[in-house]
Amino acid sequence: MRRRDRYILNGVLIGGGVAAMADIIVQWIQHLNRGEKFTWQKFDGWRTLKWAGIGAATGGLTGYGFYRYKIGEESKLPFHSDEYLNKILTDESLNSDPKFHTAVLQSREKVKGWLAKEFNGALVQFPEDTGSFHKKTAINSNYDLDIILPFSKNSYSTLEEMYIDVFNRVGKQFGNKATVSKQRKAIGLTFDTNQGIIHFDLVPGREIDNYAKEKELNLYQKPDWFWQKGSSHKTNVRIHKSITTNQPQARKSIKLLKAYRERNNLNIPTIIIDQAVVEALAETQYGVSSSISENLLNSMTVLSRKLRQKSFIDLANSNNNLHKKLDQSDKFIVADLIERDIQRVTENPMHFKEMFDVF
Repeated sequence: MRRRDRYILNGVLIGGGVAAMADIIVQWIQHLNRGEKFTWQKFDGWRTLKWAGIGAATGGLTGYGFYRYKIGEESKLPFHSDEYLNKILTDESLNSDPKFHTAVLQSREKVKGWLAKEFNGALVQFPEDTGSFHKKTAINSNYDLDIILPFSKNSYSTLEEMYIDVFNRVGKQFGNKATVSKQRKAIGLTFDTNQGIIHFDLVPGREIDNYAKEKELNLYQKPDWFWQKGSSHKTNVRIHKSITTNQPQARKSIKLLKAYRERNNLNIPTIIIDQAVVEALAETQYGVSSSISENLLNSMTVLSRKLRQKSFIDLANSNNNLHKKLDQSDKFIVADLIERDIQRVTENPMHFKEMFDVF
């Protein structure tokens, strides 16, 4: 919830609550003055509800007025958007919670070690890190660890058999100390530790030709409904892993957009953010600026544009339209919000606070 809405809601709750309590007390006093015993049977609930509504409306207006006053006071202070965004990046750094980060790394090594040993004869390569943790685009407020299991092309007769076998073995090993779940293409493994929740996405895939050379896999894609059949999904692990290689400014913009997504509860798949940012900061588009703010705004511009298009092709699979991950209405709702925020930041850079100071 953004600051303006938070101030208004707090005003509504406080104003409505105070007005309701005040009316109940007034009714009690009125009955007392008439020498009557005040009971719930004599309580005028509709009257209290009316006053609660008046109080809520007054409180909401007061909350909005206080918000405007606070914004006015803040506008008198110096504001440097790059400094503010750098602070967001610091807050979202994985190193901001060293104990949890250490626990995550230790869990990762244990899980990967077990996977390598359990599927030793079938894997063409040691289990690989991929996803945001590997690409250095993970944020502290919400991230998981993706591990690819590249099986040889002769290891299983079908992709479904591969997926189910991995799910069953992971469940047998970790089911009594973690939550194991079937996901669209991955197997979820979630540990609830003293340091926090550690989540893995284990992605089994079967090599198409020569994985060591081409890094291409076929994944099993679980159907949406039980009466449907599963399907295959082709991906190129090298492309996914290298999309932000040697692009530190792109990684910063991706982290900021992920923080923006999480704090505003937006439905934007990470892969869409990754590709939109890399495209935005390419020399053929806006290029890389020395300003974090400018890079973020340019990335948001391309992201909103991509969301309005009918398709957005996966770099790792030319037959995969990334927009299939989103409902049509979700795309336009998110695009509208992004465009409004771009406009407001352009008018007043302090609007970055409204975008990120969300609870």
